[in-house]
This record gives sequence, structure tokens and C-alpha cells, in this order.
Amino acid sequence: MIPAPKPANEAKRLSALYEYNILDTIPEDDYDDITRIAAEICDMPISLISIIDNDRQWFKSRIGLDPSETHRDLAFCAHAILDPNEMFVVPDPSKDERFADNPLVTGYPGIGFYAGVPLVNEEGDALGTLCVIDNKPNKITQEQKATLMALARQIVAYLEVRKKNLQLSRQKEELELLNKELDRFAYVVAHDIKSPCGSLAMATDLIRDIYGTIENKEGAHILDLIGESSQSIINMVDGILKHTLTVNNNNIEKEYFLLGDILELVGKLLPADEQFSLTCENPSLELFSSRYMLLQIFLNLCSNAIKYNDKERCEISVSAGEQGNNYIFSIQDNGIGIRAEDQKKIFELFGTLGITDRNQNKGTGIGLATVHRLVHKLGGSISLESTPGSGSSFTFTIRK
Repeated sequence: MIPAPKPANEAKRLSALYEYNILDTIPEDDYDDITRIAAEICDMPISLISIIDNDRQWFKSRIGLDPSETHRDLAFCAHAILDPNEMFVVPDPSKDERFADNPLVTGYPGIGFYAGVPLVNEEGDALGTLCVIDNKPNKITQEQKATLMALARQIVAYLEVRKKNLQLSRQKEELELLNKELDRFAYVVAHDIKSPCGSLAMATDLIRDIYGTIENKEGAHILDLIGESSQSIINMVDGILKHTLTVNNNNIEKEYFLLGDILELVGKLLPADEQFSLTCENPSLELFSSRYMLLQIFLNLCSNAIKYNDKERCEISVSAGEQGNNYIFSIQDNGIGIRAEDQKKIFELFGTLGITDRNQNKGTGIGLATVHRLVHKLGGSISLESTPGSGSSFTFTIRK
């Protein structure tokens, strides 16, 4: 038996497949009708809609077969997707070195003939196949081939409708969340932002009415107040603008890149005057995702690790790997840590803990909210483990 190699665009193909969220869904009449028609048209006992996952083939619909999935190494359909433009036909597997000793040939269901049409989306990614199977050597006519290809196109059309419905559902959730954040923003404008503006105005009036051009300690204090209030406004407004521009960008462009390359860029963007080390366990890990969004996530988490650190030298370590259909990342630091009762609050927009960083500046409560939204937009989740005084470890996943 010779297992099929994986296509050259495997990461892109899997990423496209997972956007349909079709794996492990319940049977549906629309798909079952197609497999039934395919079996009858070709006069064969078995017909399948097979979806090729990372290490398995899973059957969205099956006629004449009991198992709901098999290992990918056994799958005839894994061979079929290697050429998205052609039907894959094996007239007699027992005489084909790729399949002669395949357990699906020598045992149940005893495959004696196979014909599969790749299910190809608009981007040219083969997601799986519509196939028919006989228990004895057979052949397929040109008319049957044309019918199977038409049915395969119908399956892809069903999948595209499913994906568009999922996208509409996600957009609805995004809009609902955005509306809630706008309400919260209005509250912040009325309270947290108006307050430093009021301090600035009062301080200016006092300087004008009392001190004029005279310099003394009280005057210097008021001038400091002006600077602090002004900077508070700038930080808040800048943070809001960055958050809005980042999380409301629905154009997710994925590409291949190495984890080490993006962390090298993060290191260059972090404050040069701070004492820190940024290490990575597996920099050669190849990723297929949004470089820009992942950069923003790492930059926010690493920047916070430096700002909220009471050690002489900040130590940040990054590890990453693959977990099923996701990439998983962990960023650990040796900072001040976060109390258990505060850990949920830090991901809320404008949620702050009322503490200052190592430069005595208060946070805006925007950075980690942005991280949370970006991780969500990339199909993942984020969690935190932290012990006050010992540091924090943020773990997040994103969809491949």
C-alpha cells in the first residue's frame, strides 16, 4: 500500500476547508440525496461524500458503508484530491500497487472499483470527493462521469452557501459586540476622558490667574498636572483609534511565514531602552495565517510583559505548536502577575486594574481587549495563568 502524499498547498487547503465548518456535522438530506443519485446512476452499491481532513477522511454522506470515517493513509480519496481537475478512477485496486494490500480492499468493504470527483472550491482547493465504489472491478461511462461531475459541483455550491451563512452569522455577532463597545465608549467619553480634560482646564486657569510668569513649586506641580492629563488623553485616544482600526478590519489575508521571523520583528519594535530578553523554543515553525494580526497580538502581549515587570530584567519566552486544526501559542513572562479575581477583567475593553506600569503610567484597558478580539477573529481563544509576583502565561490558539 502506498499512502497518498499531501498536496503542495496542504496548509492553504486545510485552512479553506475549516472555513466551511462542515466536519463532524449531522447528516443532511441535501447531501444524502446526491450520494443516493450517484449510486443509482452508476449502478454501484457504495457512494460517498468524503472530506479529507488533516489525518482522516470523514464522510459527510454515505450510502452502503458503515464507518463514518477512516484514516487518511487508507483513503482512495486522498489520492483523488492530488489532481483537482481530473476524476480519479481505479478500475481494479487489487492490481494497483498503491491499493493492492489496502485493508479497505482486502477486508471490509472489499473495494473492487473506485471513481472519485474532487470537490473543488472557487480558489482551486480540493476539499474532498464525491465517489462511487463497487465490490468488483468495473468501469464508468462518459455519461456517468459527466453526471458525477455535475453532482460534485452541486455539493460545492451547498458548501459555499453554508460558508456564506456562517460569515453572516459571525458578522452579526461582530456588529452586536461593536454596538456594546460603542455604548461603553460613550460612557468612557462622558466620565474617564472628560475628567482629565477638566483637570487640564482648571490647571490652565490657575496658572493664568495666579502664577502668571512666576515659577515656584506649586506652579511646577500644576504644570506637571497639565502634562499628565494631556498624556492621558493622548494615550486613550491613540489606543481607541488603534483598537477600532485593528478589530474592525475584516480583510484577513493569510500567508506562509516562520514564527521566528515575526518574533524577530516584535523584538525590534519593543522599547530599545528596556532590559528584556525574548526567546522562542521553535522559531522554525511554519505558519499559515495573518502576519499582521499575529504581529499585533505578540506585540501587545510582549509590550505588557515589559511594562508590568518589577524585575531588573524582563524575561519573555514563546512556545508554539500544532494542536489538531489549530496553532497553539504560549507567552510566559516573569512580571508582577495578575490576581485570579482580576484575570477576566483584563480582556474587557477599557477594563483596567488601577495599577501603574514600571514608568508610573496607568493603562488604558485597550491593548488586551484588542488581543482578545484579534484572536477571536482568527478563529481561536485565549486564556491566562498567573501568580502574583511570579509572572503570567498567556496561551492562545488560532485556526490553521
